[in-house]
Amino acid sequence: MGRNGDTLADLARALRGTPLEASQASRLREIARLLHRLPPGRERDGLLAVAYLKLYQLLGQEEDYLKGYSYGRTAKLEPVRLLGERLAEGKR
Repeated sequence: MGRNGDTLADLARALRGTPLEASQASRLREIARLLHRLPPGRERDGLLAVAYLKLYQLLGQEEDYLKGYSYGRTAKLEPVRLLGERLAEGKR
């Protein structure tokens, strides 16, 4: 991360290739940071939602859930919205 692999496609690939393991939390934070530098758009917001929801799954921090759910709603991507709702059910 941080070289010239900072396009939306590169970051999407990095996000997909990052396993859901606690040791990968810093990598997910870095991907989110780099995504924030790109212009807003449906795909970028969808990727941010996935990054934050994965962080919530790993670390259980409410802030990550709220960011992920918010970006998921903004992106209007059904699979991301469903992931957010499924995670919300587990919070109750």
